[in-house]
Amino acid sequence: MRIFAPGSWNGPPKIILGIDVGATQSAVAFTYLSPGAAQTLCRVQEWPGQPNHKGQSRIPTVVSYNKESKPVCFGAEAIESLEEGCTLVRNFKLHLHPPELRDQYDIKLEALPEGLTLNQVYTDFMAYLFAHTKKYFWEHVLNGGKIWQACYEDMTIVLAHPNGWGVVEQGFLRQAAIAANLVNKENACSNLQFVSEAEASVHYCIFHSNLHHGMNKDIRFVVCDAGGSTIDTTAYRVVNESPLLELAETKASSCVQNGGVCVDIEFQKYLSSVLSKIDAPQEFVQDYMLAGMRDFEENVKKEFDGTNATHRINLGAGRKSYEEMGIRFGRLNLPGHTMRAFFDRSVETAVRSIREQMEAGCQHILLVGGFGESLYLRREVMSQFEGKGCSVTVTNDPNAKAVADGSVIWGAKRSVIARATRKAYGIQVLTPYDQNNVEHRGRKTIVECDGVKKVVGCWSQIVDKDTVVDAKDAIREEYQRLYESPNAKLGQFTVKVFSYNGVDGNTNTWLTDQNGHIAPGFQEVCQIEADLGGMRKALKNNEHKQRRNWFQSKKYFHLDFKVAIQFGDTELRAFLEWEKKGATFISPAVIIPREPGFIVSSGFRASDNLNNI
Repeated sequence: MRIFAPGSWNGPPKIILGIDVGATQSAVAFTYLSPGAAQTLCRVQEWPGQPNHKGQSRIPTVVSYNKESKPVCFGAEAIESLEEGCTLVRNFKLHLHPPELRDQYDIKLEALPEGLTLNQVYTDFMAYLFAHTKKYFWEHVLNGGKIWQACYEDMTIVLAHPNGWGVVEQGFLRQAAIAANLVNKENACSNLQFVSEAEASVHYCIFHSNLHHGMNKDIRFVVCDAGGSTIDTTAYRVVNESPLLELAETKASSCVQNGGVCVDIEFQKYLSSVLSKIDAPQEFVQDYMLAGMRDFEENVKKEFDGTNATHRINLGAGRKSYEEMGIRFGRLNLPGHTMRAFFDRSVETAVRSIREQMEAGCQHILLVGGFGESLYLRREVMSQFEGKGCSVTVTNDPNAKAVADGSVIWGAKRSVIARATRKAYGIQVLTPYDQNNVEHRGRKTIVECDGVKKVVGCWSQIVDKDTVVDAKDAIREEYQRLYESPNAKLGQFTVKVFSYNGVDGNTNTWLTDQNGHIAPGFQEVCQIEADLGGMRKALKNNEHKQRRNWFQSKKYFHLDFKVAIQFGDTELRAFLEWEKKGATFISPAVIIPREPGFIVSSGFRASDNLNNI
């Protein structure tokens, strides 16, 4: 155990779990906060299949399934004791990446075994992590069983995810956590929280090093979490240093799919090409492939520092030699320039990402994550940025999982008070038809009860990309709905929220094309649902003022309200606001994430018609 915050805990008894399901390695950490006691963090260890004496807190993100799609083993056990007829499922985290991440690197993902869904894999793996964590807590905390039972209902579980994940992926993880019995439907929103991996890492770095001593007001620094699947980079500014450290993002964080797994894939391509040319039975070649990949990932990859030294990959081939392929006595010899080729794309991506985040200035760079332990990556980052008023700090705890530790600390000591939006967000609205506007021609139009012909598919932006928003603030935009009668059934209000990440920034006018299809760069994020029943008295009477058609004397009613969305927190939150007799009323809104992989159609419904004010 290690103290992560000064002073004793002065709140009620509480357990906080931090869970990091990484692409290649996962971990869990926890704290039991007891009134009057020190605030300490503990890493879950003693994972089955791993030596207890080494104090390993990381577990391979691997599940072994049988032919009936039932999990057999997890982690190191799954790798060591693969039974005949079973299939190893690994790198499944990459399947959940949003399209804009997947498109960055042409990774050929292994399909999940037939009959197995991604939700089931996540559910099974999270249930395993949780069950072992419970066992470890009971055995290593004084009166652990009693404390767990007493605190379980109000336990806070923090799940970390890449910077590039959002509402859709959070919704998926929440459903998996419910299915795995980490939380139930009733407390899933309050007890289950999400944090970006970079933000978790900055909490780890500040509280697990002496870095906080140099965090004076207005100091700017960059955190690069180089993980297995993604490289997440975020720039921060110190807002306050005391009594509590407060940080604010200075620009939209970066997330690129070019982490350590991509290095493994490059080596796998090379090794496959080499082994395809040797004269050996296919089953031997498969064994060499598995042994070579394992030795590379566990040993050689970590040892490589970018120099020209020759590295040897153990293929488990005894004393067999294939001299023409560089294989001598069961080992594949790789010169330094060949090794560098496996790393260079990922290393260059990390360096470029850091440089982009440094645009507003930077006094410190914090390099963390599994791939952040690469000696070659560390050397390149230091050679590029060390000195000239900037220091580079790396983690030196081989048993630590910065994201899991940082998730716990984040759950107790949230230091980031403002975040930058990574995309623009808005909704679809109607706009009055203008026959002289060429962009209006050929688009779907409707006539509402105010008698005005309107065009469907206009983009109403609520917040720009790269907008720094305080975690407690909300961005508001005014809208209007029209009704024919003051007794209209207001009922349930539903509006779809879209994100925009196009190449032209925030300048797009149309969410749909002339055929009603979602335009490039847009993606449905979620739906906001709220009950408008309490807003009936806020309806306002109108009479159409145009006298050129039969609508001239027809009355209609409109409802003015604001859609308010909080972007500054780690989860998108929304609510509606309206005025009645000078008072402001608020209606909580429910966020319904889009299903991952769902192809968005125009899906326009008359009940969704909104007018910008």
